Amino acid sequence: MAPRTTLIQLIADIKKDVVQMADLALANIKEGLEAFKSNDQELAKAVMAKDEEVDQFEESIAKSALRIIWREQPVAGDLRLVTGILKLITDLERIGDHASDIAEMTRHLKNKRNKLVMPIASQMAEIIEKMVLTSVEALVNVDIERAQSVIDMDDEVDDLFDEAVKKITSELKYDKIDANDAIYIMMVAKYIERVGDHAVNIAEWIIFIDTGTHKDTILF
Repeated sequence: MAPRTTLIQLIADIKKDVVQMADLALANIKEGLEAFKSNDQELAKAVMAKDEEVDQFEESIAKSALRIIWREQPVAGDLRLVTGILKLITDLERIGDHASDIAEMTRHLKNKRNKLVMPIASQMAEIIEKMVLTSVEALVNVDIERAQSVIDMDDEVDDLFDEAVKKITSELKYDKIDANDAIYIMMVAKYIERVGDHAVNIAEWIIFIDTGTHKDTILF
């Protein structure tokens, strides 16, 4: 098999693995958020149990990417793709971690839900779920317009997070929420906000794969 044909096949294989990893991370965050919103304790346990699968994907893909760089010495667009993949799988792995984190906080909260904060957290959850889904869709076809739309959505998540902090602070001030419950809810809100940040990171690496520019800096 000619070297170029080998490289094409290896890149096709690694792209397939990344999409599978992304789909798994997306499924985990959707289920983690659903467990939180509906107080589904069994689903929360299931999400926590699946986190290891995402970690295994990251390790396997990273090894494959490094082998491609070492053995095939890709250039130009192929090198950008492999380099971008090495970067964005870290964010996919962190999304998987935060899905497990949210599920763990759900286990602590059980039936305790704050009526003022929960609608904000649920709204944040809906947006970041869309962000992760869109980033996965952008990754499949290296679609920079979709990637940019993910970046644009992040401001709304940040604004909602700030609103959640203010609500929780107010509830604590007037003793309307248990301190421990406030901490758990605040942590969930922060995990949700961080998932949005990781979706943005993925989007930025997708733009890099297409253009060679990362955050307005031309890399190659």
